[in-house]
Amino acid sequence: MKQPSDYMIQLKKFIVNFIPLPIILILLVYPSKVTSQNIYDDAHSREFAQYLMQTLQFQLAVAEWERILFLNPDDTLARLNQLKSLRLSQKPAEGNEKLNRWYPSGSLTRSFSLEAIQLTLVQSDFGSFKTVLGRSPGLSAVEKFNFELGAWLLEGKWINLNKAVSPPTFALAATDARLLNLYAKTKSVHRKSPAASVALSAIIPGMGKIYSKDWKDGLLSLLFVATNVWQSYRGFSKYGIKSATGWVFGSLAAGFYSANLFGSWKSANSYNSKQVDLIRHETEGILYTR
Repeated sequence: MKQPSDYMIQLKKFIVNFIPLPIILILLVYPSKVTSQNIYDDAHSREFAQYLMQTLQFQLAVAEWERILFLNPDDTLARLNQLKSLRLSQKPAEGNEKLNRWYPSGSLTRSFSLEAIQLTLVQSDFGSFKTVLGRSPGLSAVEKFNFELGAWLLEGKWINLNKAVSPPTFALAATDARLLNLYAKTKSVHRKSPAASVALSAIIPGMGKIYSKDWKDGLLSLLFVATNVWQSYRGFSKYGIKSATGWVFGSLAAGFYSANLFGSWKSANSYNSKQVDLIRHETEGILYTR
């Protein structure tokens, strides 16, 4: 598509940002009295809106599509592009609200189904995602299975599943090789048990963090607890039960030991979250489009 001239772009940006909507409407009604070229007619507005999207200026594109819809409220292409601009400008909730206002029930066209699916998944609204699938006769059964597999990977509940459990139906019916490859990766991820991590650290301080692949913090926990225990032991051995040194270092040892138990629980959960995030990031790259 031919890009607007620099002059047209700058003039349009000035009007969008600084001239109130009522004045713009006057320009639309009396174009011959204001300018020889109506830069706010439908063709120029669409051209500018598309340019804003191509140059990743999605927030400005949202406003431009809104102006087009003000003049043509039932324009389905403008609606679709505004939903897309809202999603890409990090406003998926607003996009979802507009979609439900425009099409509160009934079937969605294929284009709107694809955009609605992305709007729900970006918000991790998996309940609404299933509702959208039910309103999408334009999508094939295989496409729906692929989206279901993608949503399942995004949701991340697979991290807590028993690996011996039979694969879900949509995983068996999906055909997208990239999503199936990610599904296979989930099978090789070994979840770390927070309870086991705490138990290990209760026996040997820091061992639970090492179990969760957090070697540095695990060794530091072991060093801090062991050092303070040793200093406390020396104090009590030399001065007996009244040793200030023994009580000070003993208290520090107890504090580090308790922190080590909490940190081990947190470390195991953090490990699991990182594995989910890795799969989720790759899944987003497959499902979400510009």
